[in-house]
Amino acid sequence: MICVTLGRGRHRTLLEEWKQAAEAGAELVELRVDCLRSEINLKRLLSDRPTPLVFTIRRGADGGLWRGNEEKRLLLIREAIVAGVDYVDLEVDIARSIPRFGKTKRIVSYHNFRETPEDLDAIVAQAREANADIVKIATMAKTVSDASRVLETAARSSESVPTIGLAMGPLGVFTRILGRKYGAPFTYAGFNPERTFAPGMLSFDELRRDYAYNRITKDSLVYAVIGDPIAHSLSPAVHNAAFQKLGLHAVYVPLLIPSGKLRPSLETLSWLDLRGLSVTIPHKEAILPMLKQVDGAVERLKACNTVVIKDGVWTGHNTDYHAALGVLEEAVGGSPGDENSVLVDKQVLILGAGGVARTIAYGLVRRGAGVALTNRDDERAARVASEIGCRHVSWAARASTPCDILINGTPVGMYPNLDETPVPPAAFRAGMVAFDTIYHPENTMFLKLARERECKTVSGVDMFVRQAALQFTLFTGREAPVEVMREAVARKLGVTRD
Repeated sequence: MICVTLGRGRHRTLLEEWKQAAEAGAELVELRVDCLRSEINLKRLLSDRPTPLVFTIRRGADGGLWRGNEEKRLLLIREAIVAGVDYVDLEVDIARSIPRFGKTKRIVSYHNFRETPEDLDAIVAQAREANADIVKIATMAKTVSDASRVLETAARSSESVPTIGLAMGPLGVFTRILGRKYGAPFTYAGFNPERTFAPGMLSFDELRRDYAYNRITKDSLVYAVIGDPIAHSLSPAVHNAAFQKLGLHAVYVPLLIPSGKLRPSLETLSWLDLRGLSVTIPHKEAILPMLKQVDGAVERLKACNTVVIKDGVWTGHNTDYHAALGVLEEAVGGSPGDENSVLVDKQVLILGAGGVARTIAYGLVRRGAGVALTNRDDERAARVASEIGCRHVSWAARASTPCDILINGTPVGMYPNLDETPVPPAAFRAGMVAFDTIYHPENTMFLKLARERECKTVSGVDMFVRQAALQFTLFTGREAPVEVMREAVARKLGVTRD
């Protein structure tokens, strides 16, 4: 179950939003009445209840907005209990002073917006002993280890009392999703994505649609995308949509792992029994020493974007490589993976010298294409071209270099710089293939100019969905529901497809 947290400055606005949340499907709502700027009117708030509720008056020391004195706050809590609210949130230090009454269930909570203390087990034990029906701990995660400890502590505690463990901040987002697997009775979410009440809080819509939260069970297998940054990754929505379509008991979560912290972070998360990883910047090379087996693409490129974990063996794959070549072969009129590739002798100009450009260039050279690489940093482009075994073209000559296929492997044109393009209109010629590896937005200025000049276009979404589908098959052994995955991307990007 998802508990939707609501907090507004006016009674009328709060009540209206409560009704809207109920209409949107919320089964439980937390009323943060400490957000109200006027005298709290319990009779007005509680006379008509669209859903069951958690009644909360959060102190400033615990991240709340309560402006009154403590005596008044405790009186309001007691009055809410007498009024028969479904749940009441009681901080661990005051819970013993509020006696149990009626059918109201007690959430005994601990909040720390500064850090994650070392003595989490002691804090949880203290909360359990305060006549708790539910224990809640929410602390600020400064490391992946902090977040892991919060969730693991909650999992152990749930064996005796249902416990919600939330690690606040971007490092702890996964704890808000996986709690259900480890015994949490519910998680907290914001209703309006622009109004959150704790760092890292997800929205009601995200938890339902991107993570299918209510489908998660104790038997759900866990997969993840690792990287930094990771907040705007489309991968969770895409893979979870595919899991749901095929009825698989699995969940896919984002794991923010800072550069240089890969091995210790994954070691501290080993108890999650991860079954597979999507690997993105900056870990595609750093993951290599942790792999026991690799496919040919990883061995050649020295870059891995997919890890399959089975019986303790970590096997690395590179689906970017296969996806990029596949979409290009289809665009040129062939079939992906044909022994006699349609890319043989095609003249290709690749803009960029980063990871994606390097991957595509290497694959095209192996397919027998004539590849030229160009980049704003000519020295870097020359070095990468030499390593791959292709030509280098100066950045100044990019628009005048003839080619059959033009590929943008740079971030130019990526959201929010929607009006930018790495080449002038003169670079496009009728009949050529123009491929932009950017997928946000799907319809970049690069592709718009290409279509205007009657080029055949390939979007970054095509490559992204293909590589995700290849990952899904590696993870599950099942054929990926490609159209469902594509629809998930379109929804996240706000694209309406024909």
